[in-house]
Amino acid sequence: MTNVLLTPQGPPLTVGGMGDPSVATTPGPAVLFATPATSGDVGRGAAPETPEAESTVATASNRPLAYREAGADWHQLGYEAADHWEGLSPELRQRLIADRTAQLSREEYSTTTDGASASMITSNWTYFGSTRMYRVAGELRELAEVLAEITSD
Repeated sequence: MTNVLLTPQGPPLTVGGMGDPSVATTPGPAVLFATPATSGDVGRGAAPETPEAESTVATASNRPLAYREAGADWHQLGYEAADHWEGLSPELRQRLIADRTAQLSREEYSTTTDGASASMITSNWTYFGSTRMYRVAGELRELAEVLAEITSD
């Protein structure tokens, strides 16, 4: 696994873990992702060789480890929120970054959460209505907020 730091200041940056000085001193908004190691991994401190917008989108599809809002400390994501982020389709991930109040149908929610019931997942999802519609909540919503700040411009 390789850790990648995503900030609005530049392209994704390969870093160590949470103890890496470049991570600790990075102001928010920022997100730390774990990416699968490949033979073409970029070297420490080097930017990926893809255009910045594509790198940002590709990085956001990996497992999130922690995020930092502007003016706040780093927050490490729980395993459930990280699992759910990874389970989102690229289209749904982009939809939630664009609109953190986006509604998911029962079918989308079921697919995203691998069939888990709402009673099991109260910290990352909320539901309403008689035909149950779902919205992202908790750590997932906060992660989407930070990613929206990073990718806007």
